Amino acid sequence: MRNIAVFLGELQLDTQRKVLEGIAEAAKADGNNTVVYCLTLSKDEEFNIGESAAMQYDDFSIYDGFIIYSESIYSEKIRNIVIDKIRMQNKPCASIDCPIEGMINVSSDNESAMRALSDHLINEHKIKTVNFIGGPEDSIDAVTRKRVFIEEMEKAGLKFDEERYYVGDYYARSGRAAVKYFEKKGLLKADAYVCANDQMALGAFYALGDRGIKVPEDTLMSGYDNIFEAANHYPRITSVSRSEKKIGETAYKNVIKCIEGKKYNPNPVIDSSPVFAESCGCDAVRPVNHRIVVNQYSRNKLREARYAEMISELTIELTTAQSIEDICEYLKPCIPELGGDAFSLLLGDSDTFADPVNGVASGIDYKNGKYKFINNEHIGKRHPRFTQDEGGNLYVMYSIHFRDRFYGLAAIRNSTMPLFSEFYRVLMMTLSSTLEQVYNVIKMRKMIKTLDEMWVFDPMTHVYNRAGFFKFSEEIVAEARKEKEDMFFIFLDLDGLKKVNDALGHEMGDRMICDMADVLRKTRNKDELLMRYGGDEFVVFGKGSTTIAVEEDITRIRRAMSEINEKGDRKYKLDASIGYHMVPYDNEKPLSALIELADQEMYKEKRAKHKR
Repeated sequence: MRNIAVFLGELQLDTQRKVLEGIAEAAKADGNNTVVYCLTLSKDEEFNIGESAAMQYDDFSIYDGFIIYSESIYSEKIRNIVIDKIRMQNKPCASIDCPIEGMINVSSDNESAMRALSDHLINEHKIKTVNFIGGPEDSIDAVTRKRVFIEEMEKAGLKFDEERYYVGDYYARSGRAAVKYFEKKGLLKADAYVCANDQMALGAFYALGDRGIKVPEDTLMSGYDNIFEAANHYPRITSVSRSEKKIGETAYKNVIKCIEGKKYNPNPVIDSSPVFAESCGCDAVRPVNHRIVVNQYSRNKLREARYAEMISELTIELTTAQSIEDICEYLKPCIPELGGDAFSLLLGDSDTFADPVNGVASGIDYKNGKYKFINNEHIGKRHPRFTQDEGGNLYVMYSIHFRDRFYGLAAIRNSTMPLFSEFYRVLMMTLSSTLEQVYNVIKMRKMIKTLDEMWVFDPMTHVYNRAGFFKFSEEIVAEARKEKEDMFFIFLDLDGLKKVNDALGHEMGDRMICDMADVLRKTRNKDELLMRYGGDEFVVFGKGSTTIAVEEDITRIRRAMSEINEKGDRKYKLDASIGYHMVPYDNEKPLSALIELADQEMYKEKRAKHKR
């Protein structure tokens, strides 16, 4: 069994999906696993870092070979990260539509097909003014299609007008945006709209229709890729058929041959051919029976409606999520609807996945109808992909992140939903946004806790300050009255702190104060309150004790101070004057007045020490 990792962007686009189908179907026939890393990138590099994190943190040594659809990964930075990481493995890799040194380079005959299409439009249909909707400028395919079209225009003695060029992103929205751009420029009227792919052509088609411009009556139109929607559209879109499934299959088979030490083709080229159809004024033959198209459309519509309803309901529930456990509980009933036989959501942080041996994660596992909640478990190398006795599976991996903040990964096995529905991507984004929401809730709780601690705790000694003491002491008073138990105050004042500050510095004086706090923290009983009353003064307050027991407490405090002094690792002697005051349970005096009574008892001892 072989395990092949595939890296591609924009899985929701028809071309990428068909390439992946070619890879996955060939791998399944051989009993091999395909693991797909989806990289839907943007112009925001911080977002791209998060989107690629699942891939970046993964252990590539578990794979036998790699396929990178380089042309579909629109960020050069992320593309180079993938390439560098693959090269470190020194294992066979195929690159699709983007030649990379040292790899098997699989390509389609992009140039010949585009030249034939361009020649047809220019010489057969006599177009002169063209609005060109191109793809991303770092896309080799997009650059080639534009270059070839310009060359064919120049051959015919025509000049390409750069004002009539719009840079798109291969999505239908770019087609709509392009029409709006040309309209604003006063360039809406043209002999033809030439688009770098069918998605943008369809977007432009409907945008033009909204403005009363008909295809092909008022303007001609062409696309590229011959996707199902364009091939079965009315009018059918003139395009180029690229045999994407064959491209994916060819990439896979040559990688496997290289792994097995067999002869392989290092530079296979797959033929492409123009499809002249109704959108440029030619007759068209429908590739699929109309009834089949209608049935498929209806089935897809029902499926998408079900997914939309599911994600809408989940989104409403997730707005109340306060923890990872909540997210997993809300997600659980949706998992079977995703269509795979296994699903895993692993959530942690960057440190978790950077150290897969010691890192811990939380989340949910689903396999063959059974669920398992993961709670701070060591993830090891347990990314939810394959085991030694399984083969022929397709795993689709997504990063769960908010911009560059990486929360974990989601993996699904043998589901068609990521391939055929954008709602899977929407689900991943919804989970990512919810994790950010939960992260902010947790962060806010920590901030509130910190602020609360700053209000009630002394920052140096980490025992209660006056505000904290008086906040929590009322509870002890109420319990003492209810249980009719007397209370007590022990008042302690450090001896010699001023001399230590003057002779050894305030840093050493602070250490002396902290030593005293540690002594009292260790010697007090469980339910007693400890407060730093002033600079060198401390108070212990409790209930249910007797005079004898309190005096024993004071003896224990003095013994603890002596033990510190006997160690000899301090430049000062830890000592204190101590007094106490017993309080009847039915006392009505304020606590501040009772503390002063204990303070007076302490001063009796301090004056006695001075007389010695």
